[in-house]
Amino acid sequence: MTMLHSYDVVSGTQGSERSQDRNQSDSCQTSPIKSQHLLQGQRQVWIDHGGTLYCLKATSSGRLYLTK
Repeated sequence: MTMLHSYDVVSGTQGSERSQDRNQSDSCQTSPIKSQHLLQGQRQVWIDHGGTLYCLKATSSGRLYLTK
């Protein structure tokens, strides 16, 4: 069983946790993307999401921050 955490990028709030059985079929499930693939050796990248720009930053402590 996997715990999924939701995060609302529009309001910047943490949602509730919910559990999910790995065998449960979910049409929205995709394979994870490695952060190294997104960052491509950079400390930050800009993401255009529906005309709004977001900045994904990697910290020296290994955390990721997504900001508008």
